[in-house]
Amino acid sequence: MANCADIASNIGINCDDPLQAGAEDMMVIIPREDWKNASLTLNGTNAQIIENIILPSGVNGFSYQGKNKSILPKYELIKAAFSENYKHEVNFKVFNLNPTIKKELESLAKSLVVVIIANKYKGTGGNAAFEVYGADSGLDLTQNIRDIGNAELGGAFDLILTTSVEPHMPKTLFITSYAASKAVFDSLYV
Repeated sequence: MANCADIASNIGINCDDPLQAGAEDMMVIIPREDWKNASLTLNGTNAQIIENIILPSGVNGFSYQGKNKSILPKYELIKAAFSENYKHEVNFKVFNLNPTIKKELESLAKSLVVVIIANKYKGTGGNAAFEVYGADSGLDLTQNIRDIGNAELGGAFDLILTTSVEPHMPKTLFITSYAASKAVFDSLYV
């Protein structure tokens, strides 16, 4: 009987570098068509690690700014009878209301995208700082609510990007160090 994977490592607790919740208040969104045409360098021993991303000439991703922990990514295992998949989700707020923003959000509702998140937790040497959501199938906008009377959000847009299913957890963007990985992350948007 063939196995697609066998467990091969111990899992312990790192008391010197404890896990930390939360994401930074900025993420990069890349249209899925541009992502599919990007040049990705994958790690030779772990295809879940992306070591470099070069977008096609003349193409950029877009930075979406948040504040006060308003970017809330998550993913979960969706186990079926004969498959294991993951649902990726990025909940975020938009604190701007003008016709240009509304037009952009309507375009986002008609698009598939890939989102790169900067985690608060950076990991050993930065090996957990950046995660790529929707790398295989893309995310689409499944919620866009603006409750003008919501005092907690100050009338901000409350959005959720979701995948149908992904075959893996979010990929990790990491090359040699946090600084090198951040340079790749920063090169993806103007």
